[in-house]
Amino acid sequence: MRISHWVAFGSWSRGPGAWSGLRRMCGAALAVGLLVAARPAGAVETFSARDLIKGTTVTAAQCARNSHAVFVSVLGEGVCIRYYTGGEALSGRQAIVFFNGDVLETDGHGNLVAEPGYLTGAPEFLDIGVRAWARRFGVPVIFFARMGMHGSSGWHGNRRTRLEIEVTRTALDLIKANEGVAGFHVVGQSGGGILAAAVAASRDDVGCAVIASAPLDFALFAKTAGITVRRDGKRAHWDPSGDVSALAAKPDLRLIVMNDPADTIVPPQAEANFIDKLRAAGKPVLHIETAARGVEHHSLTEKALFSAGLCTTGAPDATIDSIYGHTGPDDLPK
Repeated sequence: MRISHWVAFGSWSRGPGAWSGLRRMCGAALAVGLLVAARPAGAVETFSARDLIKGTTVTAAQCARNSHAVFVSVLGEGVCIRYYTGGEALSGRQAIVFFNGDVLETDGHGNLVAEPGYLTGAPEFLDIGVRAWARRFGVPVIFFARMGMHGSSGWHGNRRTRLEIEVTRTALDLIKANEGVAGFHVVGQSGGGILAAAVAASRDDVGCAVIASAPLDFALFAKTAGITVRRDGKRAHWDPSGDVSALAAKPDLRLIVMNDPADTIVPPQAEANFIDKLRAAGKPVLHIETAARGVEHHSLTEKALFSAGLCTTGAPDATIDSIYGHTGPDDLPK
């Protein structure tokens, strides 16, 4: 699934003008981020295509050497999950957690390849981006490195599965204990939206959940994408439709679902079906239709994050919708 992903302060997409809106996102701080991102390739160690495609193994002892990593043991697997805070203090505060979309695809010969933008990223860039977002919102931000991505061990080929869900849920418990976080708001783009929904469904400390361009009716998405759905074992695909009852049972959780009706990666009906089920279960949902970045009309990372920032301030649904609903792909705060 081709999606945008965080590079320095924003997302990269393949469409023309992919960087145009990025430059306007965080004023002077953004300029600093782009200068860092423009360093010679040898100045920083960027993320590895081999690690992404093949997966990596890290021991608990090795994981413990990184103060911003937690070792998760679930379903017979041991995974080291990294997270990026930009150095912001988290203790006693609610934090926005961002789950990136998928970055693994196949070429014309069926070989696994990394999204090109992923290979321009580095831990230093993520920390700079997190710091800029946190200062913009006045709320701590955590970039959660999904299994097999952005320095976390494991294999990204296990994305959108029961294993990834259980690793993510457990990792957040450990991060909360490590950092003294009071609670979370969650934001997920594309495949990361599945994680955001699953986390919100399983926790009682999530205030806002913003899900963008996500295959929330996974059966429909799989049929459209030609994916054979696995139903058994730890590599069974996770369908967010199964989380509807749990989400509906959380009266204090605010849910925002964003999509572009012209999205060519995730059928808009996948979000619509999920929203219909939630509303039938009595759960209010703010559905924002808006233009996404890229030729695939899929990248809504920035709009999702900005919407989460407003949600954390208690802004009414109507206000958030009036700012981001039915706007152009680059219509972002200056």
